[in-house]
Amino acid sequence: MTKRSSSLQLVKRMLNHHCRGNPDLHEELQIQAAVAAGDVCTVRRMLERGYSPQIRDANGWTLLHFSAAKGKERCVRVFLEHGADPRVKDFIGGFTALHYAAMHGRARIARLMLESDFCGDIINAKSNDGWTPLHVAAHYGRDSFVRLLLEFRAEVDPLSDKGTTPLQLAIIRERSSCVRILLDHSANIDIQNGFLLRYAVIKGNHSYCRMFLQRGADTNLGRLEDGQTPLHLSALRDDMLCAQMLYTYGANINIRNYEGQTPVAVSVSMSGISRPCLDFLQEVTRQPRTLQDLCRIQIRRSIGLQSLKLLEDLPVAKVMKDYLQHKFDSL
Repeated sequence: MTKRSSSLQLVKRMLNHHCRGNPDLHEELQIQAAVAAGDVCTVRRMLERGYSPQIRDANGWTLLHFSAAKGKERCVRVFLEHGADPRVKDFIGGFTALHYAAMHGRARIARLMLESDFCGDIINAKSNDGWTPLHVAAHYGRDSFVRLLLEFRAEVDPLSDKGTTPLQLAIIRERSSCVRILLDHSANIDIQNGFLLRYAVIKGNHSYCRMFLQRGADTNLGRLEDGQTPLHLSALRDDMLCAQMLYTYGANINIRNYEGQTPVAVSVSMSGISRPCLDFLQEVTRQPRTLQDLCRIQIRRSIGLQSLKLLEDLPVAKVMKDYLQHKFDSL
């Protein structure tokens, strides 16, 4: 007897012992045990004898939830063939089977559900907190799953009940690959009035800061509560590198927060002594931008952040395209 069949026999004996007085519970546990063991033959036999794939356990899970979470692709296929409904949400958080597939990165299982007639109903389905499967996949850093959902035309910027997008979750969780995938599919880089760029500055994440700036993030969007722009926040942190990048990509040195302070004033208020960021901000304040820089900033803004990636298609010299894309800059 193999180790697997021995384990199945043990499970069956336990079920018979604990469920003699409750045949319905016995069947429920029996089919769940078969799913967990990948015993498709038993699963199919019980379905053909009349066991409904729509039956839910105490948590509101259907067998589709269970098999998606366990990664049992063949069981998922069988349940779908026998009429399982992937639109059903559990009682815990209002998650569908697709949400659980996203949580565990089960892309092959997800494809089975997305290729069904229910695709339009489940691909943007929201949990009790307003999370779609794309929120879940981005949160857990499931790159292939994010690509799959976007391939099936999932909404790229759905808002949770707290106003959070998948891109924001990917940034907060530092899922760099997911961040790039979402941006490549035109996720809103300026969501929540520039949250992403400000978050990168606050965290001192220079690679994220550079990525967002290269992709056209607006450098002058301030927080709604205090008007602090990324340049103000760089001054608060005395982060000269961030300040240099922001200025190069068009940050307004004279912009004021709600207290009427410019970034230089904020830096001075932090300390009267000389500091790298303060020295830089004072220097660029004394030296106005060149006409060349002003033209580059204006052209990039006119093109629009969603079209920056199409610069190569412009009928202009390569040297101009490289200049607009900051390819000559060391930052």
